[in-house]
Amino acid sequence: MSTVQSERKTCTLFEFPLNERFRTYLRLEALYERWTYLLMQNSEHDHHSALMVLFEMHDFAFRYDLKGDLLIEINRYKQALNHLRHLPDLSEQKLTQTLLRLTDAQKQIEISPKFGSTLSDNDWLLNVKTRIVVPGGVCSFDVAFYYQWLQQPANVRQVDLESWLMPMMPLFEALKLLLLIVRDARKHKVCVTSDKAYQQPLNGTRFDLMQVEMPSNSPYIPDISANKHVIWLRFSLPSFRCQPQHLYVDPAQPEIPFELSLCGM
Repeated sequence: MSTVQSERKTCTLFEFPLNERFRTYLRLEALYERWTYLLMQNSEHDHHSALMVLFEMHDFAFRYDLKGDLLIEINRYKQALNHLRHLPDLSEQKLTQTLLRLTDAQKQIEISPKFGSTLSDNDWLLNVKTRIVVPGGVCSFDVAFYYQWLQQPANVRQVDLESWLMPMMPLFEALKLLLLIVRDARKHKVCVTSDKAYQQPLNGTRFDLMQVEMPSNSPYIPDISANKHVIWLRFSLPSFRCQPQHLYVDPAQPEIPFELSLCGM
């Protein structure tokens, strides 16, 4: 979920994956964005958090066959883009550049080792990783070698963090490009609920992501369920003490306006 600024209003953008592969990709994207933010900070506490996110990314990537899945998705989008060449208002130059970037990303993934597997080559990192499972286990008197690293200048720690993630950078570069293409290929419309819910038939068309954009002052949050035929949206009021409560059908209450985008090819 992110906040986007338009010319006339500020909106909140809720983004939902419509299949398991893109659920994985959005989770990885969120981890990488968090790591990038923490990396650019200077305090030892931020860089400790960045290292924890690094371990999480390695574990996540090692658990799934990301190489195979990404290569399948890249090939699918290369074919889909090639089928658009006949469109009269399409920029041939931009299309060619995008296809070349996809091909380059594909080659970088093919020559990379299994994502997440290189952590085992670094005994220093493995020693730190074994301590973080212990609550408070990385105190200076427990892990002096890690405490000593945290006392290094911020730029030294940043170089180390970047080098430890470097074997996974082909994954994140390909992921960034793929999600950019998917989000650009969107069908957008303005919608209003009916009885506080909304149904969107897919008519056999495959999409990878769905975006729901709402005014930032709206109190409602969207809840999605979907299959290959239809998407259902219901809206809830958040609660900080229990699960969000779905809205009851009340004709006296106004319906909920929102903007819907279906992304992908």
